[in-house]
Amino acid sequence: MRALWDGFLSLIAAILTAAVTLVPAYYAWMSIDAGFAPQWVWVNISGLVFVAGVMILAFLRKARGGVSPLRDRRRR
Repeated sequence: MRALWDGFLSLIAAILTAAVTLVPAYYAWMSIDAGFAPQWVWVNISGLVFVAGVMILAFLRKARGGVSPLRDRRRR
């Protein structure tokens, strides 16, 4: 039961990470399309999306394994 709960917490962490990082990246993209931001902001957006993707995949891997978001291994 504890592994299921820890996996659920890791899934929630992945969703929150996506919301916190990908929503600002989307609005930065929209501001570039509207002409409010310069073109070099694409570098920042791509870095943010890359880091977000790595973090989301790590949390999803932990969710699949039943590992809590703040732990390296499963609880005993």
